[in-house]
Amino acid sequence: MTSRLVANLCVGLIFVMLGLLVTQVLMRYFLGAPPSWTEELAIILFAWLVLLYATVGLREGFHVAVESIPARFDRLHRWADRWVAGLAVVFGAVTLTAGIAYVGRTAGQKTAALQMPIEALYLCVPVCGALFILHGVARILGPNDPDKGAR
Repeated sequence: MTSRLVANLCVGLIFVMLGLLVTQVLMRYFLGAPPSWTEELAIILFAWLVLLYATVGLREGFHVAVESIPARFDRLHRWADRWVAGLAVVFGAVTLTAGIAYVGRTAGQKTAALQMPIEALYLCVPVCGALFILHGVARILGPNDPDKGAR
């Protein structure tokens, strides 16, 4: 359920980014002066998009994988999948704690064009770290095959 919500949010982010970039191109073409804030906001949204969708990839099982275990070893496949999910939980914990520390160190800074708090960009790291933990734990405890109900 969470992964579907995050995936739908990512689709919305793509449409907003597309609108921002089209606005910038049109204003550059017709007015000769594109606004700088559209590019900055698109970059912030892109950072959120990449990290959010990486958590969906973990939960749904479409992340990059190296198939080194022959298909006939089903039990070993399940164990390896859970082991990788456990490593993703550790990665999420490191990302969450380091992200919180970084947001704290950069608090009070503003973005160049929008003059909005820089936390709008850097909060994607701890948020996605928490989602990595959530989706990794769901991957460990839930069905191992994404086609058989991991959604």
